[in-house]
Amino acid sequence: MSDGDRSQARDVAGAASEQGKKTAERAASESSQVADTAKDQARQVKDEVATQARGLVDQAKNELRDQGRSQADQVAQAVRRVSDQADALAAGRVDEAGSVADYVRRAGGQVRQVADRFDERGVDGMARDVQNFARRRPGAFLLGCAAAGFVTGRLLRGGAAASGGSNGGGSTTDALPPQTSMYPSPPPTAA
Repeated sequence: MSDGDRSQARDVAGAASEQGKKTAERAASESSQVADTAKDQARQVKDEVATQARGLVDQAKNELRDQGRSQADQVAQAVRRVSDQADALAAGRVDEAGSVADYVRRAGGQVRQVADRFDERGVDGMARDVQNFARRRPGAFLLGCAAAGFVTGRLLRGGAAASGGSNGGGSTTDALPPQTSMYPSPPPTAA
């Protein structure tokens, strides 16, 4: 190879090297722009997903709140209906009492059955029935005792308050009988 050819080859190699550098710089610049664009788009997608998620959570909360409000309204209406029926029954309007009248009739039938059993078996038979029930179902027995105690307490308080209010606001102990001992007092001794 002659010196001219070598010089020409060096020029071509230099030009190719220069072209390669320019191409590499351009590729690096463009890849940096692509990376920046990808980061921007990823940020936008992330923000959009967060906005969508917040919107869905808010929508779910609103729907749950609306459903809860609707169900609370339905329960309130049902309780009012039972209250109105109880008022109608208490006022003697049986035809307006609805299901409350049925419940009272059933309760009356149950009370009648207890009275009939009491007539048939007497106090001892009823005591045995209660003992047997307490042995078979102690939880139900204790729950029934607690409920009976609560109802009795409420009835006594209501009766005491009513009698206290009717006699001019006197003491509630005025309505109670004097206390007596369970044990008979000993006969008086002669002196």
